[in-house]
Amino acid sequence: MRVPIDDAATVGDPSGLLDAYLEGGPRLRAGYGAGRAAGPRRMPDARSVAFCAMGGSAAAGDAIAAALERRATMPMVTVRDYVLPAFCDERSVVVCLSYSGNTEETLSAFEEAVARRCSVVAVCSGGALAERAAEAGVPTVELPGDLPHPRAALGSLVGGALGALAAAGVLPPVDGEVADAAGALEEVAVAVGGAGDEAAAVAGWVGDRVPVVWSSGAVGAAAAWRWKAAFNENAKVPAFASVLPELDHHEIVGWSAGAGRGFAVVILRHAGEHPTVPARLRATIDAVRASGLEHREVRAVGRSGLAQVLSLMLLGDAASVRHAVARGVDPGPIDAIADVKRRIAGGA
Repeated sequence: MRVPIDDAATVGDPSGLLDAYLEGGPRLRAGYGAGRAAGPRRMPDARSVAFCAMGGSAAAGDAIAAALERRATMPMVTVRDYVLPAFCDERSVVVCLSYSGNTEETLSAFEEAVARRCSVVAVCSGGALAERAAEAGVPTVELPGDLPHPRAALGSLVGGALGALAAAGVLPPVDGEVADAAGALEEVAVAVGGAGDEAAAVAGWVGDRVPVVWSSGAVGAAAAWRWKAAFNENAKVPAFASVLPELDHHEIVGWSAGAGRGFAVVILRHAGEHPTVPARLRATIDAVRASGLEHREVRAVGRSGLAQVLSLMLLGDAASVRHAVARGVDPGPIDAIADVKRRIAGGA
């Protein structure tokens, strides 16, 4: 079965989530400017960067670390937890990202980072994080709070964090990459909803099957995780993500004869892949052919690593919303997440 896609991109999207995603380019530019102006302490001798965040905010850390993997002179990690790694100290930059400003894990990491005398930056639209940052004298990149859902704030969060790190002297020059990435996001936004809309095509092709996203390298891994999360949150379906060459060391064995029926593999491709990737992909597809898996490729837009990772992420966001709309599902609500928070708060 293939799911037909309605021609109107926002039918069944009452919160305007797709439109918010498609504003990523301008928001990236604005966030970068806000980050540059936030006044973080200069840290040219920094030894590490930790992005503390959860969910859609954590994708911003993933995107930055992936985009700069081959240029950064220090490790950059995304911390999805209440606690910081042991290496975070006075020579570490800790960027706490929470669009709402109320993510409990990020607030906990923030307090620990301040206690350890790390160089801390908060990136948020307000909430408890902004309040605690003000009390602690921590520079804050203040983002507009006008988005319908935090997961649509990727451009703002990436821009804000990049701007702050650039102002602190932690990164190599990134102005050109930000401009390239913003242009790539705008290119994707124009294509979505137009003739040859790849997001709509992918959504229809996936249909009633479970999406499995394959990728390679740091750029591909970050984008694949975003695709998985987007289909979970927006389309309200299970989804899975794996990365080459690692998946060839275990996952392919699971795609035994007939096991692929009911799944659809989306393969994310980008410039700068390792030279072995094309041959490895062909071999992998041949090795699992008996499973019945079908696959299609989606390619990144833009020249820089930042453009590549963010354009792939945006295509996944758009495809997941279109998939929801086609099935009559409102992509906005995330009731299960709210339910878990209520249960934890109530001790249930």
